[in-house]
Amino acid sequence: MIKKFKFICEPQVFYGNNSVSLLPSIVKETKRKKLLVVVDSNFSKTSFFRDIEKKLSGEKIDFVVFDKISGEPTTDIGDECAEFGKENKCDIVCGIGGGSSLDVAKASSVIITNGGCVKDYQGLNKVPGPGLPKIMIPTTAGTGSEVTFTAVFIREDTKEKGGINSPYLYPEYAILDPVLTVSLPTNITSSTGLDALCHAIESYISKNSNFLSESISLCAIKYIWENLPIVYSKDEDLKAREKMLYGSFLAGLGLVNAGVTAVHSISYPLGGVYRVPHGVGNGLLLPYVLEFDIKKDISYTVERKLSSIVDIVRSDFKGDEKEKAKFLVDEIKNFLKLFKMPKLRDFNIDKENFSKLAEDALKVSVPIMNNPVAIKKEDIIEIYNNAY
Repeated sequence: MIKKFKFICEPQVFYGNNSVSLLPSIVKETKRKKLLVVVDSNFSKTSFFRDIEKKLSGEKIDFVVFDKISGEPTTDIGDECAEFGKENKCDIVCGIGGGSSLDVAKASSVIITNGGCVKDYQGLNKVPGPGLPKIMIPTTAGTGSEVTFTAVFIREDTKEKGGINSPYLYPEYAILDPVLTVSLPTNITSSTGLDALCHAIESYISKNSNFLSESISLCAIKYIWENLPIVYSKDEDLKAREKMLYGSFLAGLGLVNAGVTAVHSISYPLGGVYRVPHGVGNGLLLPYVLEFDIKKDISYTVERKLSSIVDIVRSDFKGDEKEKAKFLVDEIKNFLKLFKMPKLRDFNIDKENFSKLAEDALKVSVPIMNNPVAIKKEDIIEIYNNAY
């Protein structure tokens, strides 16, 4: 089969311990006048953020702070942030925090320049023009939002999650500073890490993967697999946190270039209706979607690829491709136990609602189309039941 692809990596990346100190010089380089800092409410209370504010003030950077983000963002909070940026005449945006803060920052950048509101742009390629310059500083090793063209919001009216998906959302700059991830609570470290693992594995098995994206996704899997248990148990291990942040970034590149698969589609309604955190939903569904893919894949491509993953993360395990694929799924389930991940039943989800949730999952069509095997409503219901 002949494949055509273009590899995308948009932001200029600054990477390493204390690289956040470069933020003032990056802002000055853009020659913009006023910075909108978008930060989650928890990180805004840390000494790390106070240091960032001091650096900006010390370099005479004019800035304002929007810090009302807690949990996954709604369309209303995205609109409020954009309005705050307009009122303060901001002409450059910096997102600091987890995926929620980065997504709000990216959305605000295009709403400030294009007008409208978040709901206007949810979907594919609905943003009419460029936004303000965007600097992304992740404090979690998980979402990869610092490299993607997506910003995801929950609509309160319909209880649905939907992404703004536009090349105008690609950040111009990304600062990857492992030191900033030290302040993460253990449960956020694990859930965001599992989200990154999903990005890496899903992009590796995606129908849209190519030889370059596959290499990057495999590299991401190796970094995340080896270091997530370490950062989960040892908060201060900066070397492991550095590798996790790098792995998360690479997983984001895999996502951008190959796309994710059915795990994300099936997880989205859980977040919209029951507020299941994004990383938790993806993580707890991953092994059961992979089991389905293995069972239905008559070409054995999924088995072969999962076997290749085992070769790099557990080279000591010997077996044929079928045995290795099953072993990997079991090891992911062991990860969920290690990180004390909940089951679907722990979110008070009524199994009678699985049918409606499955219908909503199918509407998140692009990841479904990327899945290596076809998936139907009854298949999704079975996956929900298995993960329950």
